[in-house]
Formats: sequence, structure tokens, C-alpha cells
Amino acid sequence: MDRINRILSKDGMRAASRGFALAIALLFSLGAAQEIQAQSPNAAASGAAKSDEGFYPGWSLGTRFEGSTSGDGSVYDLGFGAGYNFSHHFGVSLGIPYYFVGTPTVVKSKNPQAVSGSGLGNVGADLKWLFPGPTVNYASTIHLGAPSGDMKKGFSTGHATWNWTNHIEHGWGNFTPFIDGGVGNTVQDTRYFHRPFMTFGYTAQFEAGTAADVGPFSISASAYDVAPWGTQTVVSRVFRCSGNAKCGANAKSTNRKGYLDSSVQSGDASLARDNGFNASVEVKPAKTIDLEFDYSRSVPLRLSTFSFGIGLDLGAVLRRASVGH
Repeated sequence: MDRINRILSKDGMRAASRGFALAIALLFSLGAAQEIQAQSPNAAASGAAKSDEGFYPGWSLGTRFEGSTSGDGSVYDLGFGAGYNFSHHFGVSLGIPYYFVGTPTVVKSKNPQAVSGSGLGNVGADLKWLFPGPTVNYASTIHLGAPSGDMKKGFSTGHATWNWTNHIEHGWGNFTPFIDGGVGNTVQDTRYFHRPFMTFGYTAQFEAGTAADVGPFSISASAYDVAPWGTQTVVSRVFRCSGNAKCGANAKSTNRKGYLDSSVQSGDASLARDNGFNASVEVKPAKTIDLEFDYSRSVPLRLSTFSFGIGLDLGAVLRRASVGH
């Protein structure tokens, strides 16, 4: 149950509720966390769980800094999530990400405009359901995104997006096997893999694996598959559009690594198809602080990615402070 709350927490922070405008809150909250021994984000739309009942009803706050680095570039984002849980089973959250992108030297040599950059991403909202049970725990999230990011920087596809994801898990002792499945019109970033590109087109995403919890540590391993269909558009985060040009694909492409030398590609389903495996180590040094280190290997892209995440549950910090007074 704690694990499924952490997953919902991270998904809310990652997809629906990140904001640069409140980045200063991260600095102040981290200082406060050290002072009152506070800790990690249980998320915009989740919040701390009461035993196995589900969400903590009421307002929730969280902040998270995470990202990925690979030979194809580095993508980081800073986020602040705010949400409201109407019951133990249903909550909503709202926010916007602020991205920091590092472009490889080989890409810069081809396109001087493809310098490392930063900027706001798409405004997003999450609707979340959580149903813990004696046999399995089930969570479902609908994510809606508005095209508010700069497409020329690769922070938006220029279209409204949606994703519906589902998570099922069952615990046996310290082991928790899980299955994730979802559909949408874009490939979402995950805790393991912030891609150096964004996509627009219908896809199904699957992941299956297991986690092992030992005290404050959690180790997980999984395999994933991205199965798109229909026309796909890929918008690079590391290769910029020229300043005055309209971002768009010139012709159909089959180059899976085209995001390294083209700002926008369009092609059939094979352009966005992906599969591989993930590994992760997570530690909670305190109840409101979450630290994780991840590895992902994309087989079609022949790409190894290293990721990290640092989260703080501001809602829990504020609740502790109010109780202390």
C-alpha cells in the first residue's frame, strides 16, 4: 500500500503537477525539512495514506526534482504539485513542469541553435483513483495536458494530450509484483526514462516487474513495452527549430535516432515503438523524503539512461508542523 501511494505520488508530480513559479518553495521547504526532520513527497493527488484505506482526504502538496541523462542528452524537471483528495479513493491535481535540457556536443556541432535550454512545459491535470484490497491494490490515473510548452524547444508537441494508466500490485512478504498498462496519444516519461524527445500519436504502454522492500530501501526490476499505432510525430528536445521557421516534418521518416538531427519527424508506428528493461533503488531516509536512482535500457534505441529523483512531501510537513503547534 505504501508503494502504490509512492507510485501515485511520483506520477502526479511528474505528469500533472510541476511548476517553476513555485520553485522557490522547494528551497524554503528543503531548509524547513532539515530543521524539523521532514521528508518525501507523497504527491499532489495522493498524500499520506491512512493504513490501507487509500488517500489522505483533503489538500496535498509535494515538490520533486528529477531527470535522466544519456549519450543522447539530459532532461531534468523541477516540479511543485498541488491537489485535493475528495475521499480515500479519489483525488485531483494540477500543475506545470519546468524543464532543463542538456544537448550533446555532437548535436550542437550540427545545429548551433541546439544549445542547452530551459522552459515551461505543458499545463496538466490528473484525476486519480485508488482502491486497496486484501488481494490486490489497484490505481488508475487520467492525465490531461494542454499545449502550453514551447514546441521549438521540444517542451510540447503542439497538441492537447491525454493518457489513461492503470497499476495493479500484490504483495507477498517483502516482494510486490506489479503490472502497469495504459493508452494515450503520447508516450509519457517515466521515473526511469525522461526521453530526449516527445511523441504525438496513439500508443499503448505496458510494464511488469517486481519490487523488494527492506526497511527504508526498495529495489525493483521490470520490463516495458511501448506499442504505438497509426501516424506518429516525434518532437526533439535536443535539436531546436530555427528561430523563424515553423516546426514541422518535411517528409515521412523511419530514422529512430532522427531526434538527434531533426526537430520534428513524422512516420508510421515504428517511429515510436520501444521496449526494454528498468532497474531502480529507492530509499526513504524519513517519512516525507524520497530518494531514488534508476537505470533504463532501450533496446531499439540502443540507449542506456541513468535517472534520479528527489522528492519532498510538503503536505506531510505542514501537517506535522500544525500538530506540533
